[in-house]
Amino acid sequence: MKQIKEKIFKEQKIKPIKRFGSVKTKIFINKKQGSKKMISGITIIPQNKSINLHYHNCEEAVMILEGTAIAEINKKKYILKKGEVSWIPAKIPHRFMNKKKEKLKIYWTYANANATRTDVLTDKTNKILNEHK
Repeated sequence: MKQIKEKIFKEQKIKPIKRFGSVKTKIFINKKQGSKKMISGITIIPQNKSINLHYHNCEEAVMILEGTAIAEINKKKYILKKGEVSWIPAKIPHRFMNKKKEKLKIYWTYANANATRTDVLTDKTNKILNEHK
């Protein structure tokens, strides 16, 4: 049986993937790196942009690394600043918006290595890792 070893990820060495136009995502931890139970990465949301309203098949935690977010979670809006964390249960619609002049950078973790995202508008479901190929 192959032994899985610890890994160190350097953000600047991970290629960004464009999503929702100018939004960029970098995935750090996933099954490809040996994770059996989680996926994590960062998303950078430029000024006046947002990610689509969606939900997942698992819990998600999101920490604000830079900027200020408007987090819409289950039809409520919250202002989140650097260092603050949201926890979102499975199947709860949510999105993060950037209405400020500086970029918004978030670190997210899904509690399932087979996490999915369902877009609320289209009702289309994709595996997270299939979106980022």
